[in-house]
Amino acid sequence: MSERQSIPEKLGHDFLRTLYHMIHTVRMYQDNNQLVRTSVSSFQNILHQLTSGGDINIVLYRSRFHLGGEKLPYRRETAVVVYNMVEFFSKRGVGSVNFLAISRDALPENIITFARLFNDTIKHENPYQWLEQKLREQNLVWVEISPKQDNDTTYVIENMEDSRYEKAKKMYFHAIETVKEVANKASHGMVGLRKSRRLAQNIVELIQEDPALMMGLTTLKNYDDYTYSHSVNVTLLATCLGRHIDLSDISLEHLTICGLFHDLGKVDVPKEILQKSGALTDKEWDLMKAHPFMGVRKILMLNATPSLRSRIILGPFEHHLNPDMTGYPRTLFIDHLSLMGKILRIADVYEVLTAQRGHRPISLTPDEVLRKMWTEAGKSFDTILLKRFIHMMGIYPIGSFVELSDGGIGLVMDYPDETERTLPLILRLVNDEAGSWQSGDLIYLADQIIKDDSDRLNIVRVIPQAKLRVNPSDFFLHLK
Repeated sequence: MSERQSIPEKLGHDFLRTLYHMIHTVRMYQDNNQLVRTSVSSFQNILHQLTSGGDINIVLYRSRFHLGGEKLPYRRETAVVVYNMVEFFSKRGVGSVNFLAISRDALPENIITFARLFNDTIKHENPYQWLEQKLREQNLVWVEISPKQDNDTTYVIENMEDSRYEKAKKMYFHAIETVKEVANKASHGMVGLRKSRRLAQNIVELIQEDPALMMGLTTLKNYDDYTYSHSVNVTLLATCLGRHIDLSDISLEHLTICGLFHDLGKVDVPKEILQKSGALTDKEWDLMKAHPFMGVRKILMLNATPSLRSRIILGPFEHHLNPDMTGYPRTLFIDHLSLMGKILRIADVYEVLTAQRGHRPISLTPDEVLRKMWTEAGKSFDTILLKRFIHMMGIYPIGSFVELSDGGIGLVMDYPDETERTLPLILRLVNDEAGSWQSGDLIYLADQIIKDDSDRLNIVRVIPQAKLRVNPSDFFLHLK
């Protein structure tokens, strides 16, 4: 585009994704393969749109792509494509590719030749010079390349930069401290909600921005401070589910506050009962069953408007009640559960069952928990909401360790395609010399579909976290 035009964000990401899939498909198949023809046709269509006003230049600078002079902003659904293309360009020493306006008239076979050359250049000692020479020899005058200028060889794109993960980590531990503070102050008098509301708004914002990261954070279990970390994990799971069913931002804020305070009543339950490894006595069980009611009493002491209190009181009271109103605490004045209560019920049970506790030293794997919960659909959980929760978590829940078909180990990080949620983005884990698990390559299983059966990677099984002795949250926060 000779006179720089603003490119719609979606179109820019579609172009990068289409270029990626074409290059990837051409590498796998012969020229006459239908998948190759389809991917080339898709690339031609989007290239035609982008070059309607002149040349279009895609530039890699400091691990970010710029299209038509504008930086492509982070989008979760294309993160894996961007990551792989950064690596693809960098390994070949290519800093930019300029498609001239005449590329609109390039024949499909010429575009395939370009893609094959771009793939093959990695096999040569000086990839960039080889590619530049071959483009001239093949008379591909409609495309120009420039060498990579900066010294960024880490291939770590900005959407995975430390600041975003540091922000999430700070939010998590700030949430724990906020719940502690409210619990302690509520035991001794009135406490304000201003800080809690700001925290809730921050959590909602982070979940809207990157729900997969927030779900990954729920694998962080602080067993020395379990009641508080449990409250935060339930909050994140519940708010992610609220987002998944399209609740409004204000409803998500109320749901977040409900999650943070759903176990306030446990402050009055002795630690020896909460942490007891054996069966509870009848007296101890009666005290435990009273904690939702005791939590409501604390919420009533919060310095909040009657309107806000009325919106955050039912969920914490109901989170141990079943759809048929069995469970605890027994009540005569409620004949059906609120939406907040139903959501908290699901999030609470999932979090508890995936945690290692004194009375249950071996936790279930996340997929086992979902299967177990599904057997209780309609009885212990609202069936429709549980179905949406399972869909949100994915066939292999985010935060699961998995064994791959090549014998490798991976961690389920995300489902970039939010509609199907059957083909996850997986972080391959590698053992360093000290025997510690470290981050390896990102693998998107959706990209494996076009490969031959012998080359296709898939998931064999979920591996219990205890076997690997590493916390998934370390990888979500880029600590590994």
